[in-house]
Amino acid sequence: MIARASLAFAAVATVAAAPAPAYGPVPRTSPQTAVVQRYVDALREARFDRAFALLSADERAYFGDAAAFRSVFAADGFTLTSAALAGARGDDRARVFFVRENASYVDHADDARHSLEATVPIGVVMQHGAPRIKDPGKPYRAFASSSAAYGSGLRVTVKKVDFYPDRIDVVVTFTNVGDGFVTVLPYGRSVLRDGRGGVYRLIATKDWNVTDKRLYEGIPLAPDARYTGSMAFATAARFRDADRGWTLTVAPALRDGGDRPFSVAVAIRPLG
Repeated sequence: MIARASLAFAAVATVAAAPAPAYGPVPRTSPQTAVVQRYVDALREARFDRAFALLSADERAYFGDAAAFRSVFAADGFTLTSAALAGARGDDRARVFFVRENASYVDHADDARHSLEATVPIGVVMQHGAPRIKDPGKPYRAFASSSAAYGSGLRVTVKKVDFYPDRIDVVVTFTNVGDGFVTVLPYGRSVLRDGRGGVYRLIATKDWNVTDKRLYEGIPLAPDARYTGSMAFATAARFRDADRGWTLTVAPALRDGGDRPFSVAVAIRPLG
């Protein structure tokens, strides 16, 4: 059994499912149109260095460098196969373009590649007389992982880590490989640490865009069942180096018939 949380491309899926936005035609001769076309062409060709160079100054500062920008797409195995400018809204000072995309990505809940069709907004602003891309909402860096650990028949696998200015999102798969039910209650004492002494606590709110509701409430897993969800840890730090010797400790978990709750600690390493 696979239970899916709101994971990769949730925002894109929301845009795809929403009613068609009201927009006008794409300006044919506008420099804004040209820069958006160059941007989506660079993404389609996986030339993330070129795409990064087209971002606005604040967007480039947010990611830091082209390698970090690339990592956000690589962590989900994102591939853009086609993109067509469907419409636009705004004026020569600032305009939003709506781009009809066909893409594929790896869903960390089942490790399978899936196709996606969506219409996504991409903004253009003028900076120093030149059009620049605004494509917000992404982490500033990310990495995929397959790090796993076991405890009392519960396997905990870290699939991806996303870095945002105020939090670190860790995508985790819980698999019951033992006999009998096990209940996972990660919002009890779970913590994320790094190898430099940093300690990061879970964000436990009822904002379900940040806090995974099912993990917040606790999940009973039958034998051979699994669940993939996201755990958000608060931080005010910005990390230039993603591999800092991270360790995720999930606690508590309780196996039916077990004497006491237990924890599982996963040493996290990026793929590759």
